[in-house]
Amino acid sequence: MACESGTRAIRKVSLTLAGAGETLLRLERRVGCAAGAAGFAPDLTLRKDYETLGLTISDTPALLHEGQVIFRGLPRTEEIESWLKIL
Repeated sequence: MACESGTRAIRKVSLTLAGAGETLLRLERRVGCAAGAAGFAPDLTLRKDYETLGLTISDTPALLHEGQVIFRGLPRTEEIESWLKIL
C-alpha cells in the first residue's frame, strides 16, 4: 500500500521505534505514512536494543513517545494517524 500525501508536514515529532527485523521496518513505514497524513514530519530513532528500554521480544515492535510506550505490535496506519492528531 502506498502512502498518500496528506496535508503538508508542519509539525515535527520525535518518536522511537523499538524492535528488530521485518516488523520494525513495517512499523517504520506505517509511522511515516501516518505522520505525513497527519501533518507531521517524524524524527525517528530506531532501537534494536529494546531490552534496554524495558521491553521484551513480545512487546516489539513498539512505538514510543517521550519514553512512554504508545503502541505494541503492529497497529494499523489509521490508528497511528489518529493518535498523532491528538498530540
